[in-house]
Amino acid sequence: MDCSRLQRRKKLHPNFDVLIPFLRFEKELEQELLLSGQEILSKNSKYFIVNTLTSKPIWAQDWLSNCTLIPFENKSQAVKVLKNTKNLGVHFETDANAKLAEALKKELREFKLKRIDFEVPSPFNFKYFAWGLLDNSNLILCNNPTSQFPLGWHEFNEDKDTPPNRAYLKMWEVLCLNYIQLKPKDIVIDVGSSPGGWSWALSQYVKKVYSIDKAQLDNKIVKIPNISYQSEDAFQINPKDYNDCTWLFSDIICTPERLLSLVENWHKKSQIKNYVCTIKFKGNCDFDIIKEFKKYENSKIIHLYQNKNEVTWIKQVK
Repeated sequence: MDCSRLQRRKKLHPNFDVLIPFLRFEKELEQELLLSGQEILSKNSKYFIVNTLTSKPIWAQDWLSNCTLIPFENKSQAVKVLKNTKNLGVHFETDANAKLAEALKKELREFKLKRIDFEVPSPFNFKYFAWGLLDNSNLILCNNPTSQFPLGWHEFNEDKDTPPNRAYLKMWEVLCLNYIQLKPKDIVIDVGSSPGGWSWALSQYVKKVYSIDKAQLDNKIVKIPNISYQSEDAFQINPKDYNDCTWLFSDIICTPERLLSLVENWHKKSQIKNYVCTIKFKGNCDFDIIKEFKKYENSKIIHLYQNKNEVTWIKQVK
């Protein structure tokens, strides 16, 4: 869309925000914005333009805040603009001229996306800027992206030997990006834990993990000394039997309503104040159930890069 037409039709302010939706979840981001009363100035499958936001939407992989439009007359002028920005740049794809974007990238020192080495928390603190093409004569420039890792790209150098499935990557993301802070003295419970990916990841950072599931844990996981496996129904255990626990974790496959009921039960009957739970959807995102989870004080909902048609509810009392 032509920049002047976009400004006339949608009143594009000098500073605006760009949202990059998670792949295949563009409709969820659009619905989230509409439900929050946020006007969408422009959108396609690759990015949304909105007025300035105060927080990152759940279904946005990346939030580029306080973007500016910079007009250019030719390729050389666009290159000069980008080279005058002091940090390395990261290009985000748009629906504009792909050949021009590639030609610009070849002229620049670009920050290359690399897989993340897992550390808790990650020490990565590289300054960068993000840019894309609105059209053939306008750059979108963001000098201060909000994401620690460029474009919210959280691909890890994976451990392909020990974890029994790839679910552990969700917990790695939670820990690596410092969404929660565990203590060595913590005792945690992981409900619906089989085959044990979350229990394995947690066992390296806490004193003890109660791993609860009627299904068996992987043989390698059940042998870990500080994992206490119990073959029980996650929905039937008595919270009062786990008064030593400080955290509850759940990546259990169940409806959002059943998970909410489980959380309510533990909130009423146990001493646990800290939670990390995956809310899994069948079909469309249930924004009403998200509201119910967000009613809990000190909690938030995020869509991890490693999440699929699901979101992660985090509650931590600090």
